[in-house]
Amino acid sequence: MRLLWIVLVLLSFSVQAFSKEVIVMISPYDTPPFIVDQKKEEGLVFELAALLTARSRGKYEFKVSVLPRTRLLKVLEKSGVVVVPLVAPKWFEDAEEKKFFWTSAMMDDENLVLSPRKKPVDFRGMDSLKHLKTTVVSGHSMETVTNLQHTGEVDSLPTNSLSNGLKMLARGRIDFMITGRLVADYLIQDLNLGQDIYISDRSVEKFERKFLLSRDADKHLQKWLEGEIQRLRRSGEWKKFLGAFLLQNRQLFSHPKFV
Repeated sequence: MRLLWIVLVLLSFSVQAFSKEVIVMISPYDTPPFIVDQKKEEGLVFELAALLTARSRGKYEFKVSVLPRTRLLKVLEKSGVVVVPLVAPKWFEDAEEKKFFWTSAMMDDENLVLSPRKKPVDFRGMDSLKHLKTTVVSGHSMETVTNLQHTGEVDSLPTNSLSNGLKMLARGRIDFMITGRLVADYLIQDLNLGQDIYISDRSVEKFERKFLLSRDADKHLQKWLEGEIQRLRRSGEWKKFLGAFLLQNRQLFSHPKFV
């Protein structure tokens, strides 16, 4: 009888293992805190994938891949189930949320103007940025900066990462940068640049970070993911999870926008 019970348990685990659906979670971000170390699978996106895998209780396994936005857009044009975490519909030309399925907001965020503390820029509209110098990370784009570039109203220096851009800013090589609050707070503390960088108190724009699901994602996955996001936020678990992640990575700030 005991042997039969063991066999039944093993069969049960085998069925669960084989029935687990692998979901590809593609991050268009390659910078902290979203991706801290891709080889070591460290960062908020990896932690989020592990959290959702655990909460699915064997139904789904979320596997993280990192792709630049241009390549991600091509993937989304093809068939297949893909989940893109912590992005905004506007960035995918889907402001009305009709091209893809979108969950409710996982968190709120905002784009901010950063400048050297010795030469601060108080953002009061786009005119505040005209005739100034900024930087744009290769392979990335910021609509606000792009529009000013097209009209010749700002100069831009290329850089290969946000971290390098912030160092340029701290040294006064450029006049301003625009980036999200979550990224700005994380990197400024990680690089120990808090005494060198000024953050304007007025945001360029506010936005919600959601999950995008490709057109081939079935209704069961859509419903489950939406339910989990709502449960995580309502219960306060998401706030605890994000706080624990930031604390673990020595980012001791706390901001209400991220809950």
